[in-house]
Amino acid sequence: MMFERYAKRNSVRSRTAANGVLFFVLSFALIGQESVADGGVATADPPPDEIVLGTNVFMQGPLTVHRLTVGKIAANCYLVADAQKNAIVIDPGASPERIRSYLAEQRLHVLAYVLTHSHLDHISALDELAEAVPAEIAMHPEENDWAFCAENAWLPWYPRTRKVVITRPLRHLQSFTDGGLDYTVIHTPGHSPGSVCLWFLKEKVVFTGDTLFAGTVGRTDVHRSSTASLIRSLGVFLMMPPDTVIYAGHGKPTTVGGEMKNNPFMRDTPNPPKGQNKEKK
Repeated sequence: MMFERYAKRNSVRSRTAANGVLFFVLSFALIGQESVADGGVATADPPPDEIVLGTNVFMQGPLTVHRLTVGKIAANCYLVADAQKNAIVIDPGASPERIRSYLAEQRLHVLAYVLTHSHLDHISALDELAEAVPAEIAMHPEENDWAFCAENAWLPWYPRTRKVVITRPLRHLQSFTDGGLDYTVIHTPGHSPGSVCLWFLKEKVVFTGDTLFAGTVGRTDVHRSSTASLIRSLGVFLMMPPDTVIYAGHGKPTTVGGEMKNNPFMRDTPNPPKGQNKEKK
């Protein structure tokens, strides 16, 4: 099975990595290079706060999705806005000043910062942004142990994130309304224990963090990750319409149907875990 080979490969990686944090960073740097090749523009070792590899704007019905690819590891930070420019910020991973400036330029009113997980390339700009532009802060409690620890840093690119108060602890199948944004939290452990996806059911959009990418899935040889959990979590995508657009933590958008057809890791996908295959009412 594809996942058996994946688990074996990641097991070898875990045993041979001399420094877990450095190995984690260097491995994700490869994703960053792919993102630049996809059309981002980067210079040789610019100052940390200047690394914005590209911006894109997508319309999804009444939603406007601003994708900012930020940081040395080229993670996607999403600003999701309604027609009145109320917005949530998903995974502010780097370049807080550039993100803040973009929010001001677009005249977006931030109602919440929502983290799909707590790895450094998805959280490092949170403290400065939340201080400059206060709003609710949402994260799954299973991420608390890693989010603000000293190991979750890579200087100078990703300084340790100062601890902030999580005002909105995320739980599985919780639904939220921020302005005109209606979405449901789906707990998808595997890449990390508290990884979540954000599903906009009406607009057929899902933000997957590092659970599912175009053509691949999140790694499971990093802190408190689990291949078995990731396999189970992938089953949640079976309950989504095939034309649901996936906005992942790295890389370009894709669709659920496209990944079911072309992503080799989805071939072994089990049925959705019990309680996750019910249509939202």
